[in-house]
Amino acid sequence: MKDKGFTLIELLAVIVILALVLVIIMPNVTGILNRTQNRLNDEQKNAVLNAARQWGVSNLSHDGDDVYYGGNKITYITIEDLQNSGYLEDKKIKDMTDKGDVPLNTKVCIIYKDNQFVYEYDGEC
Repeated sequence: MKDKGFTLIELLAVIVILALVLVIIMPNVTGILNRTQNRLNDEQKNAVLNAARQWGVSNLSHDGDDVYYGGNKITYITIEDLQNSGYLEDKKIKDMTDKGDVPLNTKVCIIYKDNQFVYEYDGEC
C-alpha cells in the first residue's frame, strides 16, 4: 500500500512558486500604499487650507498688503485656532507617511497679494 501525501520535492516546488509570486507582487503593493499615503496627506492639507479660506472669508480684512483679524495684524492661523473656531473638526490629524500626528501649532500663512488672500500650508510666515 502506497502512502498518500506530498513529497518533499513537491512541497519545495510550491514554496518556490509562492516566493516568486510574492517577489513579483510586493513592489506593486508597496508603491500603491505609498501613493495612497501621499494622496491622503495632500487631501488633509487641502482640508486645512479650505477651512482656513472659509475662516478668512468670515473674519479677515486688509489694508494694502497687511492682513487684519479683529483689528490686529496677523500673518497666519494655526490648526488649533481653526478647530477652536469650528472650521475644522476637533480631532488629531495624522501624518500618513510617518504615522505621527500633525502638530496643532502647524501654521497656515495668510498674505494679501494681487487683490486676494493667499493661504499656504505650513509656510514660512
